Amino acid sequence: MRRMSNELTRPGTLDEAVRDAMTRWSIPGIAVGIFRDGAVETHGYGVASLETGFPVRPDTLFQIGSISKVYTATLAMQLVEEGKLSLDTPVIEYLPDLKLADADAQRTITMRHLLTHTSGLEGDRFDDYGIGDDALAKAIAEFHTLRQWTAPGELWSYCNSGFYLAGRVMEQILGQTFEQAMRERVFAPLGMEHSFFFAHEAIVYPVAVGHTQVTPSSAEHKVARLYPLPRCVNAAGGIIANVGDLLRFAAFHMSNGTVGGKQILSAESIAAMQEQQVKAGNFADAYGIGWALDTVDGVKIVSHGGSTNGFQAQLALVPSRRFAIAILTNGDRGAAAHRDIQRWALEHELGLRSTDPEPITLPAEALERVVGTYKRPHSTITLSVDEGRLKAEIQMSSPLTGETETLPPLFMSPLSEQEFIVTEGDYQGMRTDVIFGDDGKPRFLRFSGRLAEYVQD
Repeated sequence: MRRMSNELTRPGTLDEAVRDAMTRWSIPGIAVGIFRDGAVETHGYGVASLETGFPVRPDTLFQIGSISKVYTATLAMQLVEEGKLSLDTPVIEYLPDLKLADADAQRTITMRHLLTHTSGLEGDRFDDYGIGDDALAKAIAEFHTLRQWTAPGELWSYCNSGFYLAGRVMEQILGQTFEQAMRERVFAPLGMEHSFFFAHEAIVYPVAVGHTQVTPSSAEHKVARLYPLPRCVNAAGGIIANVGDLLRFAAFHMSNGTVGGKQILSAESIAAMQEQQVKAGNFADAYGIGWALDTVDGVKIVSHGGSTNGFQAQLALVPSRRFAIAILTNGDRGAAAHRDIQRWALEHELGLRSTDPEPITLPAEALERVVGTYKRPHSTITLSVDEGRLKAEIQMSSPLTGETETLPPLFMSPLSEQEFIVTEGDYQGMRTDVIFGDDGKPRFLRFSGRLAEYVQD
């Protein structure tokens, strides 16, 4: 059964929750879809573009960003089942010309490291190598310039670059482009007729454009002029889709890998993707193969989000209840909106209540221990103490556009001597942690899942 609507008014229901989130976080447009044990409903709200005023329809296409990583992991598991790929074989055996900055990493990094964000590679490289079929190969040829932050397997740190490398491994194995392999092996078998990689494919359908805030503290948005991502990014975050296709993908992952009675991926592989492979720092409770894993009221939530220039996306599955929700937004405050909508849906649809952990009180000297400046490409984060909390002041530049901005301060309360939680605003509930070295001094701040190096106090 499928019900589609644009803007139904159902006070006290999902509709009201979405509208409240749109207003609170100033989101131009949202598409939402819910899967309930085979029944699907999809809705569109707001506008696809502030400049045209065209409405968001239930079938409007959005960039889904890093949700694409789960698709890449799904393709990899198909190759594992076919005996063409091993998750624990060093990648260099598939790409003998691979050159990395660190010789040990070059020799030992595996697909499991890449698909679980534990390779230790610098993760946010978005250089553009053109739109040709060789774009991904050209990008990987430059990986010798990427910093090796930690030894493979040592620490979890969110890594887009690792998924580029995983995509290139699969190109080499299959002898075709990553995009073609994904179309033939995932999109087509799952009946995903509205999932694409390129703007020229999407433009003939209803499509949203991204929006960014005029200033970091402003409710006013403008159209984000850079729409396409570099082609080499596709394995990490390049898919364009609508909520209907996202729910088809979710249903597949809750149906033991079958579609219409046909086995596309084994139940064992589906289960392995949803099992903990590694602790995920403060990004989630754990990380599987492509999926982020959390627990709400004792029930496993399998999810992934996505963020591109002016788009924020979320797909969350509750496999034990055969329930999924897909939320696509075209505003850069969309992560706050889909946090609120997902929490509402879990509580009102399933009786599962998401709550943030309670902060604790630490003596001033414990907070002072982590004070200082931490740097990573595109971000400088300065921590100071402010009335028993940490204040994070962040200067950042977009790796896609190069635009720089200073974010409003974030205030974080301690959960332990090394873990902290944002207690208000857009990032409420986001956790960060400080990793100490053997000398007892800060080594890294793990912020938004990524490592930033301690540089001064």
